Amino acid sequence: MPVRLGISPIGWSNDDLPELGGDTPLHTCLAEARLAGYDGIELGHKFPRDPAILRPILERFGLALISGWYSGRLLERSVGDEIAAIEAHCTLLVAMGCRVLVYAETSGSIAGDRRRALSSRPRLDNRNWHDFGARLTELADHLSGRGIGLVYHHHIGTVVESDAEIDHLMAVTGDQACRATAASISPECSRSLRRLTTMAGWLSRPSRTRQQCGRSSMPGSALPG
Repeated sequence: MPVRLGISPIGWSNDDLPELGGDTPLHTCLAEARLAGYDGIELGHKFPRDPAILRPILERFGLALISGWYSGRLLERSVGDEIAAIEAHCTLLVAMGCRVLVYAETSGSIAGDRRRALSSRPRLDNRNWHDFGARLTELADHLSGRGIGLVYHHHIGTVVESDAEIDHLMAVTGDQACRATAASISPECSRSLRRLTTMAGWLSRPSRTRQQCGRSSMPGSALPG
């Protein structure tokens, strides 16, 4: 299967620290991404959220939209409220032909607060892990019904940051292990692949009804060919 590569615009304009790359125009980001050979790009804070406006802009540079980050609040609100809150983002991604939605649980995150120490980030106990996993799976199932997969992004300063927390997330969200596309992959290879994914800063997490992992949309990730 042919492989196409996409990238995040965070190297041009930072969403957490808008002053980093704040003066870099969107067209510079898109032109340089295409010049570097990428076929797709994620959403950033400078991208219009109307597909009728966004689509021709990306087409002008020969780029597809991969996905877009969503800051989740499942630990602070019900699944129903989260579904309502994520609707506009989901609708945009579906309209743009995206196959995955990048989701990170950011309740209590230290992001954006430079006064807080990294050690003050939120953590879950065993009971809350199971509740969070069930709620995240319910959300993923809803998104799957909308025709888009949930790709979980673990992130520094959030409840899913460390190797142990990634393992907790894997254990409480449907399948006990994230399968690669080949069902015959060995346990040793599976562990190695998962650690490589961890080092890259990303983790794909499927809906309970899906039989394989969603594709990560990290910088340099593969787009469906």
